[in-house]
Amino acid sequence: MRISRWMLIVAAFLLLCGACASKALDAGDVTAKIRSGEQLNYDNITVTGPLDLRNLEGPLRQPVRVINSRFLGPANFEGVTFGEPLDLRGTTFQENVSFAKVRFLGDAKFAGAHFLGQADFRDAVFDGLASFTSARFFNDTSFGNVQFDGDAIFLASNFARDVDFNFAQFIRLGYFQDAHFENVSFLETLFGGHVTFLNAQFRGNATFAATRFDSDVVFRGARFLSGSTFGLSSFGGLADFANVEFKKTAFFGGVKLADLAYFVNARFDKGLILEDARLYSMQLDNVTFGEGARINLNGADFTKFVVRWNAIKDRMVYNGAAYLALVKNYKSLEWFDDADDCYYQYRRIGQDMEPWGWAKISDIVSWVSCGYGVRVSYTAFCCLFTILLFGLIFWAGKGMNKFEIEGMELPGKPSLRPSKRVSLTDALYFSIAMFTTSQAPVNTYPVGFYRHLAMMEGILGWFFLGLFVVVLSGVLIR
Repeated sequence: MRISRWMLIVAAFLLLCGACASKALDAGDVTAKIRSGEQLNYDNITVTGPLDLRNLEGPLRQPVRVINSRFLGPANFEGVTFGEPLDLRGTTFQENVSFAKVRFLGDAKFAGAHFLGQADFRDAVFDGLASFTSARFFNDTSFGNVQFDGDAIFLASNFARDVDFNFAQFIRLGYFQDAHFENVSFLETLFGGHVTFLNAQFRGNATFAATRFDSDVVFRGARFLSGSTFGLSSFGGLADFANVEFKKTAFFGGVKLADLAYFVNARFDKGLILEDARLYSMQLDNVTFGEGARINLNGADFTKFVVRWNAIKDRMVYNGAAYLALVKNYKSLEWFDDADDCYYQYRRIGQDMEPWGWAKISDIVSWVSCGYGVRVSYTAFCCLFTILLFGLIFWAGKGMNKFEIEGMELPGKPSLRPSKRVSLTDALYFSIAMFTTSQAPVNTYPVGFYRHLAMMEGILGWFFLGLFVVVLSGVLIR
């Protein structure tokens, strides 16, 4: 706001300096010439007094050219039809100006114009070119329900206060490259042709709610410094958001993207909401998220979502359907490690949220034994841990005996002499045999209670070895 006031002061100062050197013309004289059908062709004049053409009968048949000039009073062109080109390039309007319900049958040139008061273009129709290149709007502006049948050029235009394009229609090209906006609204706006906001800057709130982009749209390099919403918008062509910076949460809830949504190198400082969105293909390579930023995919339906799991794994808002959709997406991309990691986190979070019961206990067993079927290393670790644990138990508790066989005597002969205690190596060997085959070595046997432990280890061995084969097969087959 402070910057806007300074801009207004500077513009007023320049206006006064120019007025001193330009020719002064009363607004009544301008009105009389227009009504008489006389052609207006002025350069560097100052129009004093209010200009009111609201009651003008019929269209203006003559060209109107008033460039590099100044209108010191309010100007009202409401309802006027300009049958020939209108040229107001470099002209300054110090007070409010209204072009509401105006019909421009020829080109309308406002390039370099300055609007110090409110500018009203509501319900206007531009049949030809509408050029606002480098135009500056220092107060509230409205292009609500305007129809641009020709190209609409807002290159490097600057809106220092609120501006709305609500319900406007851009039939052909919409060009907003390098434009600067404070608060802007494109509620239910239609862009029928290509539109670009390349390197545009949105200092305040930017609303594109229910906006319809029938062709390609480019926001590459744009900066959204405050709130931004694209909720319920539809994109019929390429949506290029590469290198875009969102300082606040980017809301894309309920959007429909029929073609590629290109967000490569984009930055989301607060988060990205895609709740209930319908996405064909969204590319988020090298995307950056600020601290605490979250991604909401609840209810989203997407065919292709190109982003590495490591980039979003700590930012996902938990939703079972969204996680499973991502798993399916990663498998279709043949990013199997990302699919496994996504599924693992989905099951892990679900387990933590589940109340205690048999279902939770079953999930814990699945987690520890095989990492929910996607961690073959977990099963391998369980196998090794079981062998080592039972081996140490047999050794430390003296739970097995070993016979030293002399010659070829069979078990039960007096020549078989039991040793007092087996070694740790023999205990581990015994544990391996029980785990893999459920049969003890020929010269070793468990005693007492340890016979039951040996049987239990055999059962665990069959379970873990079977599980290992299943999990490993799932990893290798794909």
